[in-house]
Amino acid sequence: MKQSFGAFCKAQALILATAISFSGISIANADEGQGVDVNPRVEFQKLSKRKKQIWVVGYTNGTIEDSLRDGEVTFANGGDAIVYEGSDYRKLSQVLAAARAKFPDKTLGVNYLGATISYIETFELAKKHNLQIAWTDYSGIDQIVEAPEISLHHVDNSKPAGVFYVSGIHMKYLTLKDPNKSIEKSARQAMGWMDGITITGPGTGQATDPEKARRTRAVIGDHPMGAASGTSPENISTLLPYIDYVLVNTSIAGPDRRILPERVRALREAMGEETH
Repeated sequence: MKQSFGAFCKAQALILATAISFSGISIANADEGQGVDVNPRVEFQKLSKRKKQIWVVGYTNGTIEDSLRDGEVTFANGGDAIVYEGSDYRKLSQVLAAARAKFPDKTLGVNYLGATISYIETFELAKKHNLQIAWTDYSGIDQIVEAPEISLHHVDNSKPAGVFYVSGIHMKYLTLKDPNKSIEKSARQAMGWMDGITITGPGTGQATDPEKARRTRAVIGDHPMGAASGTSPENISTLLPYIDYVLVNTSIAGPDRRILPERVRALREAMGEETH
């Protein structure tokens, strides 16, 4: 039986409303990102006085005390922020609560890894724990094989006020439906939807291609951009002309993923202390 266009629209709206309801975000409070035009470069500068920022990725695979020690090492050795990530929502929330209590004036962030489409939980945690940075791997800018298309308007409207949102284009482990889509096209599209554009290498711990960074920077002007895989004290010089921040763990951590002070210091030295 044929369905009228009006009935189809109502059905789709019901599906979306149901999905949002189950996600824990109501229509009433999913509009915090609307109506306020901010300059991402200005917002980025509020995160740290440094022009080139180190955002340590804190794994929540150990104890809460392990995560707090990672924070202490980060801030004592030249890191600008620590972004905690994990797939266990409850444990991640516990770590974030403890970290915010211990570091009330520091820049903290979150990346929830429990699902490919994770912005709802990530934003929820950022708001709950008064975090400055929300990071997701999949932004919705690129259509990928691993996940359905998402509404960029809903992502934008769900973002808590005052949160610096970073996400990826041409991300590691995600397969573009259109393999011919250029990094330039993705970068141009991303500028209107995220505060910081993140690029990666082909896998965790594998270096980000400087040419990929150069091509992205060439089309985004002074929009904030970072690299989220494979950066190290030894190779960061090839990326520094193009990026503003690094999201880093592998090259500055031991086999247990705990952060090593001497490696954070080495990365800070390589990236410099220049301020805004």
